Amino acid sequence: MPQPQRILVVDDNETNRDILEARLKANGYEVLHADDGEKALAAVQQHRPDLILLDVMMPKLDGFEVCRRIKADASLSFIPIILVTARADSKDIVHGLDAGADEYLTKPIDQKALVARVKALLRLKALHQADRQPATAKIPDGTDLFLSYSRKDQQKIEMLAHALEKHGWSVWWDRHIKTGNSFDKVIEQALTNARAVIVAWSQSSVDSDWVRAEAAYALEKNKLLPIRLDDATPPLRFINIQTVSLAGWNGSSGDHSCQKLFADLAHLIGNPRR
Repeated sequence: MPQPQRILVVDDNETNRDILEARLKANGYEVLHADDGEKALAAVQQHRPDLILLDVMMPKLDGFEVCRRIKADASLSFIPIILVTARADSKDIVHGLDAGADEYLTKPIDQKALVARVKALLRLKALHQADRQPATAKIPDGTDLFLSYSRKDQQKIEMLAHALEKHGWSVWWDRHIKTGNSFDKVIEQALTNARAVIVAWSQSSVDSDWVRAEAAYALEKNKLLPIRLDDATPPLRFINIQTVSLAGWNGSSGDHSCQKLFADLAHLIGNPRR
């Protein structure tokens, strides 16, 4: 049996720790506890958890400082950190992201959102670990582009894929996954191997933990090119990144916004491989 993934819950409130532990254990995770910032740092060094749920307001060291110290240590910086805070102000959230946090949840915690964010960040961590593994078998050739999107936007994504392919790019999106293959593993390999990742922000995709995780991976690998399919505001972590708007796009490859996307792609990874 594989070992369960280990999550460190850091909160000075015992009731909060117990609630989080119950939900995480119900989803198959092993849970460790720390009730202040100093104990959290010690637990991270000793147990090397797979993920950390970190409260902000704590005695001795607050969550921002704990996060900053963990991310400054090269041997620990790969551990995903979700900040848990009662502060919903955008300045506080930006402060946490600047300290190195990978995600944040505001109190009271939505339990479904908690589990979804944990799964998404552990998937992102697995991608980073796969990048560091030496190749032991032939890896299929990557495509030029990986499309990250919400299922609700599939019709427009299909038009976009066709326009990109017509222009000469090779494109991967998850419409063709062979029976018997692991959905997550196929997507992870395609995302890792792609030269660039087009993330399609929309009213539905901004709330998708999978799209956010794929966007975070692409950002860290310097291969992110975001677009907007409607007037949705991207998640806070990505709000200052320039996007190409395809909100009014009708599918024509000669459209000005589509030509802008082609030009930006050529600048990011070079011209299409014809």
